[in-house]
Amino acid sequence: MCSISGLLRITKLGAGLTEEAVVRMNAAQRHRGPDDQGTWSRVFGQGEISLGNTRLAIIDTSSAGHQPMLDPETGNCVTYNGEAYNFKHLSAHIRLNPRSKTDTEVVLRCYNKFGNACFDQIRGMFALAIWDEHKRELVLARDRFGIKPLYYCVSDQLFVFASELRALLASRLIPRKLSRSGLDSYLATGSVTAPLTIVEGVRQLLPGHSLRVKATDSGSLSCTLAKFATDQAASMRPQNREEAVVQLRAELEESTRAHLVTDVPLGVFLSGGMDSSALVALMSQVSAQRPKTFSVVFDEAELSEEQYSRAVAQRFNTDHCEIRLGEDQLLEMLPEAIAALDQPSMDGVNTFVVSRAVKNAGVTVALSGLGGDELFAGYPSFRRALKFASMPRSSKRVLRAAAAVGGSFSRGSVRREKFMQLVGSGGSPEDVYRISRQLFSTSLEPRMNTDEHGPDRDVVNAISRLELKGYMANMLLRDTDAMSMAHSLEVRVPFVDVKVVEFVFSLPGEWKLTKDHTEFPKRLLADAVADLLPRDFLARRKMGFTLPFEKWMQGRLRPEISSVFADGKQLAASGLVADDARELWRKFLRAPRAVGWSRPWSLFVLAQWCRLNRVAI
Repeated sequence: MCSISGLLRITKLGAGLTEEAVVRMNAAQRHRGPDDQGTWSRVFGQGEISLGNTRLAIIDTSSAGHQPMLDPETGNCVTYNGEAYNFKHLSAHIRLNPRSKTDTEVVLRCYNKFGNACFDQIRGMFALAIWDEHKRELVLARDRFGIKPLYYCVSDQLFVFASELRALLASRLIPRKLSRSGLDSYLATGSVTAPLTIVEGVRQLLPGHSLRVKATDSGSLSCTLAKFATDQAASMRPQNREEAVVQLRAELEESTRAHLVTDVPLGVFLSGGMDSSALVALMSQVSAQRPKTFSVVFDEAELSEEQYSRAVAQRFNTDHCEIRLGEDQLLEMLPEAIAALDQPSMDGVNTFVVSRAVKNAGVTVALSGLGGDELFAGYPSFRRALKFASMPRSSKRVLRAAAAVGGSFSRGSVRREKFMQLVGSGGSPEDVYRISRQLFSTSLEPRMNTDEHGPDRDVVNAISRLELKGYMANMLLRDTDAMSMAHSLEVRVPFVDVKVVEFVFSLPGEWKLTKDHTEFPKRLLADAVADLLPRDFLARRKMGFTLPFEKWMQGRLRPEISSVFADGKQLAASGLVADDARELWRKFLRAPRAVGWSRPWSLFVLAQWCRLNRVAI
């Protein structure tokens, strides 16, 4: 795992300026790759190309994995951040006689053989850039689910990219100006939806896409965006649900086994919920190694799952570590945690806490159960969408009429506001997802393109795609990457695997939920590991890995947040209306349950992030 950076310039502004900017980006991303770093530059007819890399050595920790990696036969050069879990298979497929034991070399040589088609063959997570010497073009690519980040900025004569947005700012080539559209997106959902970012002029490469950047004869840069092939070769589809459960178990075990390949110590995030517990259970079937498990626990019993994480650790004899987190500890870590965010987000602090503990225990790679809720219908949005889909048209008309009349009476309570919006909407999967994930209501809220059409599509799978491409990609995966890599920790997500995802999407949504939609959470996953975990453990209500912010923001965190809301200049620089922000904070202190902690918290984080990164409207 690494950081990548680089730039392609048509008109040289001075000798060495290109590489100096890359050196600055490397320095800004050193936490992502403390084991090695390097740059590579090349002058060509129209200008110059420079690539950078900082390395966190995971597979083949020797100097043979140094990057940027040059292929002496073709002159192609790659800077790569990722893990290709099928790199040995790919190596055999192209009959490679490797110079190293790294997946980096395999990816580069696959590109030499297949061109852009190679990206569709990689099973894993990656963000990369390859300089194609023959075509004299720069090729960028990002994995299907956006597990690894990739940011870029382009003008007529300059293209610059990096793993982190803050590294682009460190290049001194990007103005530190807040993006209005990025701000609207953040206020709508609590994170910025790709391809937007919070900084004007900076974009995210969309998951599952490649971007070719080439100098034209007219002396400018042209960019061509392309999407990976829709599907890889699919496994044989099961004839019934019983077969599906058996095949799902096999797919999950195969993915877990692939994600265990490493030359450094490995651990597991164990919250005590179904997803992380299932992951530990699956590990017990595919590896004889005693896993190290890590849990964050709280004194607030209603939010802590420590009894369940302990039970799982004891059942599978893991080397278990508990990180007890209270208000004092959070207050101490908060500045560092917010500083670690690459873009403002209302989430992520919990991952920062557990990542620090895991790294301090000597672990370099950690597995996470992230993706289980999105794939196996673990969120309330699935049940809401199904209820609306099964509702008679006459009932929907009555609800919409009631919403039109009663909308004004819902003000003051987030839950009531969302309910009235939901019943007043068309009740489509897109409506349910959008309103469920809404932070502040805005007409500029981004809409999701799920590549699905028609009123009779599978509602469960439609919501699943929306959650995967929206909440998971734009918040969970992005925050997990930023907060773990702040500690030089690589996090792998076996549920977010191409073969697993494609198999689960091939199944009818009705196989993933019980008929009444409430009896058994994530039933398909539960059935797949039913022989490993007790049924009463699997059947309990989802709690979620959430810090007790509502209580803490009224306690020791209150002075810190109040001081930010009192600073009108800081709020204004962050694009916020000071009076509105202060009124929201006052309402939260009066009625925290009605307002919800996430709204004032998101504004606090935004203001702090903008101040720390010197980004202003």
